Amino acid sequence: MQLVQIVWLVLLLLFVILEAATSAIVSIWFCAGAIAALLVSLFFPTAILAQVLVFVVVSGVALLAFRPLVRKITGNRRVPTNADANIGKLAQVVTEIQPARFGRVKLEGLEWTAKSDVVLPVGAWCRVDAIEGAKLVVSPLPPPDATTPPPAQGG
Repeated sequence: MQLVQIVWLVLLLLFVILEAATSAIVSIWFCAGAIAALLVSLFFPTAILAQVLVFVVVSGVALLAFRPLVRKITGNRRVPTNADANIGKLAQVVTEIQPARFGRVKLEGLEWTAKSDVVLPVGAWCRVDAIEGAKLVVSPLPPPDATTPPPAQGG
């Protein structure tokens, strides 16, 4: 066994270990490329450039061909949290929110740090659009509804 074959074997083992150590499919594509390059090195041990080219091409083709299929099979792995239930609910601003500065909102009796793309004055009602970490991303309600309390929400 020549040095170049040992290198491809070591790379293959490293990619397999990396794949086994992660919960996402990250390096399986490179395993395919390393196997192909190892096979080329068995027949053409001095053609290093050809081996590298085969590695790159096979890895790229495997990635492009199988990644959409793998994504479809594994689906969205995002785990919803209890906080996700707050998306779409209404909250009242208790500390003014500005685009460059966080403010605070009260949502179902609890205060949250919130951010918005527009200025929201104290007392205004807003809708929770998303959650980023422990911060709510909110948007203002249409003007006629902004100052009157919204109807009670279930939950």
